[in-house]
Amino acid sequence: MNHITALCARLGERAAGSWQEEAAVWLLATHGYWLPELERTSLIVDDGDGQSRIAWRQVASACLSAGDGQLIGTLSQWQVLRLACVLTGRHALSLANLDSLDEPNRRLALHAIAWAAGGHAWAASLGLLPPPYDPEAPSNRVRCEAHTGAHVETADCRHPHYVEPTGPEPQAGHPYRVTD
Repeated sequence: MNHITALCARLGERAAGSWQEEAAVWLLATHGYWLPELERTSLIVDDGDGQSRIAWRQVASACLSAGDGQLIGTLSQWQVLRLACVLTGRHALSLANLDSLDEPNRRLALHAIAWAAGGHAWAASLGLLPPPYDPEAPSNRVRCEAHTGAHVETADCRHPHYVEPTGPEPQAGHPYRVTD
C-alpha cells in the first residue's frame, strides 16, 4: 500500500459515520489531485493516534483566496476542493464555476453530492460513475482521429471523426484518464 492509499484509508476511517464528510473525503481521494497537495501544505493533520484529518476550516479559507496562497490548482481543481468543503456541511463557498468541471469530474461531483445526501449505497445505486475498467470486457473506448490515444466518446469529442474501436487500450490506473 503506497503512502497516499494509506492516507486515504486513515481519512476515510476518521470520516466514517458522517455521509457528508465521507463524501468529501471520497471526492478528494478519487479526484486524486488534492490529497497530496493538502498534505504538502500541512492541511492534513496527523492526530498522533494513527488517524489523520483534513483541516477543513483552513482549506475553506484557502478556497476563499484561491491562487493567492500555498495551494496550487486549476479552476476545475479548485471547484472540486470547494465542493468538498461545502459537502462537509460546515462551510459556505461559491460553486458558481461548476461548469468548469470536465465530464469525469462532473460525475465525481454528482456522486459525492448524492453520497452526502443519501449515503454511499444510495449514491452507487444512481449509476453516476462509469463501471471500473475491466481488461477482459469489450472496450467502450474508441480510436479517434482528432485526438491521440483511445478514449470514451464525450461531449467534447463526438462523431463523425470516430473510427474503428481499435488502438491501444488504456493502461491500468485511474478509470477516467487514458494514457498512451
